[in-house]
Amino acid sequence: MRHLLLSIALLVAGTSAASAGVVEFKAFDSPALGRTLPTAVYVPEGAPPVGGWPVVYLLHGHNGNERSWVDLGAIEETLDRLMAKGGDLDPALVVMPDAENSWYVDSEAAGGPGDYETALTRDLRKAVEAAYPVRTDRTGRAVVGLSMGGFGALRLGLTHPDLYAVSASLSGAIWQNIPQALAGRSLDDLKAVQNETYLNRLDEATMTAGVILPSVGDHYEGAFGTPFDAGRFNALNVFTLLAKQVAASARLPAFYIACGDDDGHGLWRGAVAFYTALKANGEQAELRIADGDHIWPVWARDVVGALAYVEEQREAGDAVVTAPVPADDRPAATPAAAVLALDEKAPVVAR
Repeated sequence: MRHLLLSIALLVAGTSAASAGVVEFKAFDSPALGRTLPTAVYVPEGAPPVGGWPVVYLLHGHNGNERSWVDLGAIEETLDRLMAKGGDLDPALVVMPDAENSWYVDSEAAGGPGDYETALTRDLRKAVEAAYPVRTDRTGRAVVGLSMGGFGALRLGLTHPDLYAVSASLSGAIWQNIPQALAGRSLDDLKAVQNETYLNRLDEATMTAGVILPSVGDHYEGAFGTPFDAGRFNALNVFTLLAKQVAASARLPAFYIACGDDDGHGLWRGAVAFYTALKANGEQAELRIADGDHIWPVWARDVVGALAYVEEQREAGDAVVTAPVPADDRPAATPAAAVLALDEKAPVVAR
């Protein structure tokens, strides 16, 4: 009987493994970096749908690499479970690049790690679309990241809103712009000011929140200049980018922001501040503050909600594109004019 049960267990395990997706480790050429870009790619089980798989770019945090989500975040097992037949999510290609400690900005000219924003949004995107049967439209593409990668996911969504339908940040390293009066201060000085001014008691009945300043340390590694340049940080920061895009009436992605309430870096403050800025400007955004610190179990949990939100937005976008137009509402027009008459909110195809 034991041998029979063991055989059945092995058979079930083998069947499960055979129906699972696979993680492939690639090195894609990147002209922006002048070298290859190491990347892990989760390929779902089975044939792609008509039009190709949707794509999720999943970004790592500080001191991470293309293996972080696989080795530390159990992402392969999570995706297998969610994308299995009858699971919660439709199959999607998940791309996990090694972006070093780049903060997902172009920094070659500033002496930083390299032009990673261009490498990811142009070089990697085109390479993935050439190598795999995937969707190449905005609605079929999303970017998600943790910590430094959460900041990066927001940045890429704001700087390239034509490329991504959703931008999701998990415990994102989000800080407000550095006030002009503090622009020349060192990071050590900024930390002291942060501790002194984040909560200000004006009187016995009044408490106000101050500016959420960048954390102290050498972890920027030239991404914002060496030494750290407050002006460069402000120019590349998500609050500045949001203000510029709102002023330009740009069509932005839907945003998903999650953070642990016990985050050791206090990143829930930036999450709430950026969510507030999004909602104040009428942008589509969701906020999730749940129990947890700045640790992998929290990100492994929160990525599930982020992926569900990505699919929800993708389905909504696809419904807009495929919804039939009532005959009485169709204008008599040439084919070119008919294209211009489409709903302006329909996803833009970016190739």
